[in-house]
Amino acid sequence: MPLKESFLNSRTIENEIVSEIRLATATSRVQLAKHLGIAPSTMGIQVDRLIELGILKESTAEEWGPGRPPKILEPNSTAGQFIGIDFDARRLHGVSVDFSQQLLKHHSRDLPRHANAEDVVQIIQEVIRAVRFRGRKLLGIGLAIPGTLDEEATKGLHYRFIPGWTKLPLRNVIQTVFRVPVYLENNVRVMAMAERWFGQARTIQNFICVGIRSGIGTGIFLNGELYRGYEGLAGEIGTWPMREFSLNKKNGDSLPLEDVASLRAIQESLNVSVEDLLRSAENCDRLVMEVLKRAASAVGRVISQISLILNPQMIVIGGPLAELKEAFMKPLCLEVKRSLSSEGGLMPLIVSTQLGELAGAKGAAALALHRWELKV
Repeated sequence: MPLKESFLNSRTIENEIVSEIRLATATSRVQLAKHLGIAPSTMGIQVDRLIELGILKESTAEEWGPGRPPKILEPNSTAGQFIGIDFDARRLHGVSVDFSQQLLKHHSRDLPRHANAEDVVQIIQEVIRAVRFRGRKLLGIGLAIPGTLDEEATKGLHYRFIPGWTKLPLRNVIQTVFRVPVYLENNVRVMAMAERWFGQARTIQNFICVGIRSGIGTGIFLNGELYRGYEGLAGEIGTWPMREFSLNKKNGDSLPLEDVASLRAIQESLNVSVEDLLRSAENCDRLVMEVLKRAASAVGRVISQISLILNPQMIVIGGPLAELKEAFMKPLCLEVKRSLSSEGGLMPLIVSTQLGELAGAKGAAALALHRWELKV
């Protein structure tokens, strides 16, 4: 919807211009003026100022037909950098990206087996310093954190797999140390954002990202918008009761989904590292294949139930298990198909993420980048 110029100040217009260019909605002065409903003369003044500040750069279109080629506007990669951090109880990833969202540095680190909240906060700071790129101004930090957040996205409320992770004022802690804006979001929601921004769901309006790591959660996009739910607690499927997978079904006992099918639960049941688990699965080890099939069936059962409620077009599976096409993804899809067929539901397209293990960290950096606003 076009903006009403009379109700906007120069700073608001400039931030809208940067946002439109970053999303490639409009990439020339003429397109911007038309798309935002701003007079061409005003647009020219604002664009010239952004170029002078080093926020944007302008170049001539390389391929063009008859007539004068237009000037193309794009973010100036040297204008600054953004850092993204993503983690669960097992591993932490950090990246830095430039102003045009190109990767500068990355660093990953295994977390100590019994790390508490204080330990993890310290490691976050160390990784931020490790990926910070010299010579570029740090403009913002995005944190993709596990578990639940408060409604204002300032605190980590609860994460059962890191001792002491309760009502943790993480935004204030990191903001105080690095003196730049810090943005928090649930890590699986950030994975979903990454799929929406530069993954397989770029053209998909309704999809769900299922992250399977130390725990299990979902990021939900409905009608092209991230759905957080009332008080921001949507998508927490890790505690979904799975009675059919309990050893005491006669007594009515049930197990949480993430105690049946998370990467952590599978590792503990087999007493193996992630690397050994993946290697054994590729070699079709009988016991490993049985455990993975059980886990895949549990996740598939839950996905089928979510599909009946939300009717997504696509389900994206993230985490190391998504790499196992035959051992995990195939039985998961078969279970979804079986369950939905019996209920008359429609089968969504189910795919493995193609963004790799840095997807969450890149998404967190992109989160900071997209929320950044010009302050000068």
